[in-house]
Amino acid sequence: MKNYIVSFLKRGIVASVGGPIILAVIYFILGQNGVMESIAVNDVVKGILTSILLAFIAGGISMVYTIEKLPIANAALIQSAVLYLDYIIIYLVNGWLPATTRVITIFTVSFFAGFFLLWTVIYLIIRHNVKKVNKKLSIQ
Repeated sequence: MKNYIVSFLKRGIVASVGGPIILAVIYFILGQNGVMESIAVNDVVKGILTSILLAFIAGGISMVYTIEKLPIANAALIQSAVLYLDYIIIYLVNGWLPATTRVITIFTVSFFAGFFLLWTVIYLIIRHNVKKVNKKLSIQ
C-alpha cells in the first residue's frame, strides 16, 4: 500500500507542474469568449492553487494502473470517477462552469464520452500491437 501512495504522490507532483498551464488555457478561453475581461487577484490565486490540485490528483490517480491485481476495467472506472469528481468540483468552485443542471449534465456526458472514446482508441491500438507481436512470436 505504501508503494501505491508514494507512486500517487510522485505522479501527482510531476503532473501538478501543468496546473498553471491548464489555468492559463481556461482563462484564455474565457477571455476570448467574453466571459471575463479582468481577473481579481484572489481569483487568480484560487485558480492557480486549485489547478495545481486538479493536475496533482489527475496525475496521481494514474497509479491505479500499476496495481497488478486490479482488472484494467476497474482501474479505468476508478480513474474516470476520480477525474470526473476532481474536474467538476474544481470547475464549480472556480466558477468556470455555472452550477446549473443543464451545464453539469452536458459536462458529465461530454466528460464520460471523451473518456470512453480515448480509452477505446488506446485499447484498440494496444490490442492491434499485441496481435502483431504474437504473430511474430508464433512464426519463430
